Amino acid sequence: MFTKNYANKDILILFFVASIIILWNLGTGSLSSWDEAFYGQVSREILTTGNWITLHWTGEAWNDKPPLYMLVSAFFYQIFGINEFSTRLFSALCGIGLVIVTYLLARSLYSRKAAIASSLVLLTSWHFLWDAKSGMLDVTLTFFMALSILLFKLGEEKNIYLLFSPIAFALAFFTKGAGSFVAPIVLFLYMLFTNNFKPLKNKYLLMGLSLCLVLLGWWHYSVYSSSGKEFIEGQFIKHIFTRTTQSVDGHTGDFLTYTGVIPNKGRPWGALGLALLPYLIFRIFRNRERAHILPVLWASTVLIIFSMVKTKLHWYIIPIYPALAIISGWGIEKVFTKRTIPIISVLALLSIFYLSAEKHIFNLDYSPNM
Repeated sequence: MFTKNYANKDILILFFVASIIILWNLGTGSLSSWDEAFYGQVSREILTTGNWITLHWTGEAWNDKPPLYMLVSAFFYQIFGINEFSTRLFSALCGIGLVIVTYLLARSLYSRKAAIASSLVLLTSWHFLWDAKSGMLDVTLTFFMALSILLFKLGEEKNIYLLFSPIAFALAFFTKGAGSFVAPIVLFLYMLFTNNFKPLKNKYLLMGLSLCLVLLGWWHYSVYSSSGKEFIEGQFIKHIFTRTTQSVDGHTGDFLTYTGVIPNKGRPWGALGLALLPYLIFRIFRNRERAHILPVLWASTVLIIFSMVKTKLHWYIIPIYPALAIISGWGIEKVFTKRTIPIISVLALLSIFYLSAEKHIFNLDYSPNM
């Protein structure tokens, strides 16, 4: 029987374990010579220019991405200094938070055993760990998307949570722009498949949506007033239209690209979640098991949308992993039943040993010669 005391205990243990794994050696080595160092430089120029509205790179206005990650990194620079640790810290903290959110969402859908299994599957997946320990945007984006979905789900029972779901979406948008719209698409499809549109009339959700629109509107107006045409070209033309309709910088692939990426970079668990996805779709329609609807829609929507985008980068698919972890957690509980927690704990530990020895997840020296 799941109790509040069990929940608190589980969350504390998961927080402690996730913090050790994700924060260990975070400040060692060197930044990668591409996006990680790029965002670090933009963050540094916030301090050198004193401009916290318009981002800059090498002294020129930079409008490729929204500002949240760089603003938080600049704040960490002021506290911990300008270094690798500060550059990666926001992503790492969001990675820890994402493990907890995955637990809470799986618990709301299934059981305590499935929730623990889901969170440990995510925590010990190579692709997730690589991105959480890097100064990249995708785990941060995924954390706020997952938080928005979790708050909406909890709002079915306690409406006040609906107030904060759109705010979490706004933070996802401020992290990586258009990619964040996966969350409201998933939630709309969830309402459609469950035939429940009552939340759209709820006062708390409407208040949250209003605040979300005010925040997004204020930021767009502020940056457009400062950068004008360059903002439109950077935010909308270059990083939405161009990347969606054509391959940028040779990052190409076909519609099935990510079905190969997930089992490879999502090892050792990615193949399990991907294999169980069609089986859960079958159970939804055959057995009317409504609990599967949300994770199935989440995983399917991410997979379809990013498979349609012409520019293919392996980290684009990061938002699928919490959903696949929840699906895997359900499957693991079905197989191991009462022995789920001790078995998944051992398997997770073995996964960390494997990823440490073979994938060097604690060695973050990406560009030692630069």
